[in-house]
Amino acid sequence: MKLSFVVAFLVCAQLARAQYEDEPNERAPYSVLRTGDGYEVRAYPAAKWVCHSQVQQAASRRKDTRAFFALFRYIDGGNEAEAKIPMTAPVSMKKTPIDDKVDAQMCFYLPAAHQASPPAPTNAELYIEERPAFTAFVRIFDGFANKDRVWEEASEALKVDLEAAQEDEVDFSFFYRAGYDSPMKFKNRRNEVWFLNKKKLSLHLCC
Repeated sequence: MKLSFVVAFLVCAQLARAQYEDEPNERAPYSVLRTGDGYEVRAYPAAKWVCHSQVQQAASRRKDTRAFFALFRYIDGGNEAEAKIPMTAPVSMKKTPIDDKVDAQMCFYLPAAHQASPPAPTNAELYIEERPAFTAFVRIFDGFANKDRVWEEASEALKVDLEAAQEDEVDFSFFYRAGYDSPMKFKNRRNEVWFLNKKKLSLHLCC
């Protein structure tokens, strides 16, 4: 079982590397409304993302890898249209605690060419999520954010800055992680954590 997982991981990693040879040519659009001490306030328009969600053990990272490659196979033609979809940025992750486990949601932003009518996934674990427009309070940081602790420390630092600035429209109940780079990129990496404004997103499935 372990050997088959490693082989599958290496095959998928080679495919992902081909997609990642260049920087993603499209990123989720946003506009910077203003900047603060250590953060930006951004407006994101409504957009569709392809997502994978699964309840997992809090310390597990294997299922994060499973989610990534399920999503990667979708953009590599594993959809009802058999469409090849360019890799975009960022990859977003939201982890919601449930007792001693977490509900982990990973999503790829769908490029503009597929926003109006995204091809349906063939994998039942994947779905298209339509996020309405939202405002995010964002901290940017570099390096390899490959441990939960790194993201949590970044989110806590952002929370401290926002509280010091007396930002009173922030929902601190959860945060998004946003990664922009391939694992094969070693310099000038870009990671972000997002807190949203208190106006709740009315997420819904589409298509």
